Amino acid sequence: RNILGRGFIGVPIAITVESANILTRSLIVFGQGAIRCHPFVQEEMNAVGARDLVRFDRAFFSHIGFVFKNMARTFLLAVTGGALAPSPVGDFTAGYFKALTRYSAAFALITDIALATLGGGLKRREKISGRMADALAWMYIGSAALKRFHDEGRPARDRVVLDWSLQLALWKVQEALRGVIENLPNRAAAAFLCPLVFPLGAGRRPPSDKLGAQVAADLLDDKELRLHLTSDIFVPKTGEPGLGQLEEALDAVVATQDIRSKIRDAARIRRFGDLPRDKLADEAHAQGVITKDEYDRLAAAEALRDDAIQVDYFDPETYRGLKG
Repeated sequence: RNILGRGFIGVPIAITVESANILTRSLIVFGQGAIRCHPFVQEEMNAVGARDLVRFDRAFFSHIGFVFKNMARTFLLAVTGGALAPSPVGDFTAGYFKALTRYSAAFALITDIALATLGGGLKRREKISGRMADALAWMYIGSAALKRFHDEGRPARDRVVLDWSLQLALWKVQEALRGVIENLPNRAAAAFLCPLVFPLGAGRRPPSDKLGAQVAADLLDDKELRLHLTSDIFVPKTGEPGLGQLEEALDAVVATQDIRSKIRDAARIRRFGDLPRDKLADEAHAQGVITKDEYDRLAAAEALRDDAIQVDYFDPETYRGLKG
């Protein structure tokens, strides 16, 4: 009866068919993408293969110019906290756009330095390659969150979720890039990169506990927000095993929060003495703190919540029978 059990049962299937995520992270996302997506590296390699010196010189010197341009861009954006970067909007999300632009420039610069110092050995440096993949993935996630927010008309209801998402994404990008610099085998290259990428230090922090608590409360209490954010996920009918059962229990619990508040307020002033928690509702009803209808609604919600967390259990005789 464990609602989450099916997901755990299916994990080995995904690993067997698609391979473990660590392979994608450490070897494919950045290791292959650094060459395929770079504006000049593939052209340089093709020119070498074709023994075309003119073509190689054109790509190589363009590559050098690209590196120096990114050096200046990375440093200026880092020193100003991204203030010099353009933003397509002028609202509170502009700072997030600018920060992503700053880290994008730093990502490009670190990529070139890593390629120059490690060469073909970069793919074998799986921790470095994995951190670069992390930085790229979190920049992508942050960009996607901003795009969705603006595409949907910048709803005020989503602002807390957006703030939490972008603060987490930008902190993850910072930590991934910082990890690459701190672990580059060529320490001279690392010493060169650090003042360019983090001239004022790595100042970003993860979302605060207060913001996280607010997001959690909104997701639990605001059903419309939850359904909006999961609009592409199938939700079974109320009461069906699994997610349908969880949704039904959550709706019932949220709908009776005001009743629980009445009981808590009465318990706080010691109206019920030292009764255990499971007896408080009975005493609250007996003393008239809550009505019969409220008592019945609360009991129904508690029954749904209790049922949703149940798992199968077996007595010793069952196991003895299987063993025989």
